[in-house]
Amino acid sequence: MRTRFIYICSPCRGDMEKNITKAQGYCREAAQLFHDVVPIAPHVYCTQFLDDTQPEERAAGMDMGIALLSMCSEIWVYGMENPSEGMKREIEYATEHGILVRDAVEVYRHTGEEPPDTELGDALIVLPSHVGSTNGIAAVESTTVRISGEAVVELAHELRKHPGHDITLEAEA
Repeated sequence: MRTRFIYICSPCRGDMEKNITKAQGYCREAAQLFHDVVPIAPHVYCTQFLDDTQPEERAAGMDMGIALLSMCSEIWVYGMENPSEGMKREIEYATEHGILVRDAVEVYRHTGEEPPDTELGDALIVLPSHVGSTNGIAAVESTTVRISGEAVVELAHELRKHPGHDITLEAEA
């Protein structure tokens, strides 16, 4: 199942036709080589109904791209050594919002290798609760909740997909 939404960051301006064709190829390659990836390239999609040469429509396209980027877990940068202005804005947004920024060259360099050991620890949350008082002395107990690292990562992805909404985690029995 494809569960990783990956933002494809590459140039659009300049030779737009050539750059869009390249972005389509990057998406195809990502989808073929990584069976858990959903590649997201707004300049492939948005240029179908917006005119990138019109400042207002370019701004709308960039805003839509940032909205899509906010739902992704990673941004793969094609041309990390010389990003366009639009790419710089996307990279900056990703960095500020905790989205993993990866040089596409490095992503593909390690294709087919075993992924590094990324076992996560658990998050322990201590919740104090007032139990009562004895002889005027407050008795306080606490409850510790353990959340697996994987659940924390999944929670972060869900919160990023649904900004401003509460997300409920239910413990498995």
